[in-house]
Amino acid sequence: MYLEGRTVRSSDLPALEETCKSFIGEKLPFERVEVSREDLLRLFQYNRFKLHMIEKQVTSPTATVYRCGAFVDLSQGPHVRHTGKIQTLKILKSSSTFWQGDPSRESLQRVYGISFPTPEQLAEWEQRQEEAASRDHRRIGQDQELFFFHELSPGNCFFLPRGAHIYNTLIEFIKSEYWKRGFSEVVTPNIYDAQLWERSGHWQHYSQNMFHFPVGNKTFALKPMNCPGHCLMFAHRPRSWRELPLRLADFGALHRNEPAGALAGLTRVCRFQQDDAHIFCTMDQLEGEINGCLEFLQAVYSAFGFSFHFYLATRPDGFLGDAGLWERAEQVGLGRDFPACACGVAILRGCT
Repeated sequence: MYLEGRTVRSSDLPALEETCKSFIGEKLPFERVEVSREDLLRLFQYNRFKLHMIEKQVTSPTATVYRCGAFVDLSQGPHVRHTGKIQTLKILKSSSTFWQGDPSRESLQRVYGISFPTPEQLAEWEQRQEEAASRDHRRIGQDQELFFFHELSPGNCFFLPRGAHIYNTLIEFIKSEYWKRGFSEVVTPNIYDAQLWERSGHWQHYSQNMFHFPVGNKTFALKPMNCPGHCLMFAHRPRSWRELPLRLADFGALHRNEPAGALAGLTRVCRFQQDDAHIFCTMDQLEGEINGCLEFLQAVYSAFGFSFHFYLATRPDGFLGDAGLWERAEQVGLGRDFPACACGVAILRGCT
């Protein structure tokens, strides 16, 4: 649920929860109503956010709304028959968020709640949440003096000596695995002219999540990924097919301008380093390189006792690059014994 115009404090949540529970006792029906697009615009003329959603998402002559008492909202449904079917609920927390995740847009309040068919199931869930909180990596990191976060650098982790030791040990482990598989470690710049990101297509698709700033009469940005930098490294001189496959590994720092509400300990940060690699190869080498990537993942994940599943990452509607190469790469992935994940494999043509 989103609210505009005021901050929802933790002290407000009990009263909000009691209001919701009062609706349960009234057994208010959820009524599905199909209305024309014109009626939708009139119905929600007071709410510019809903008007924006209607303009962008409602392309058919009619759409559905649901009415529950005096409340009417856009929804595809379905819903329970009436509010009395909700046996128990709990309002959990509130947080601020920006409209459509854009920091330059309006600030809204998000209210989180959860519902279960029985009070017993809610109590069981609350117990599991308490157990999970005791194992939360943010709590462990602070208790064991591994790392911490500070409001003066939001989304950027401070690794203390013990945490830095673990961090560096993990890096050395991954470096040794890269070495076994024929990767070469490289170091690339952190800052690039925005022209690079325009050329790669990232500026058009990702600039709102990049830290960028003016330098003279140009715009520069901190890199959020290594792909374009590795491409510059590959292209800085003529290449021979005898150099392929060329496997480049990079542990450089990356920065992403994440919304404040999305930050979550080490799982979502603004500054991070990853074992990031890109493979430059011919089409004939593609299948072997994908197999090598998947074996690499299995070896590393298995060392830590992780189980996982692979899924083929097909191209999105706004994809970049050549459609024919996408199709050929997808067919190679689909032909594996298990579904393939998206790998950093660049297919090259025209090498000397």
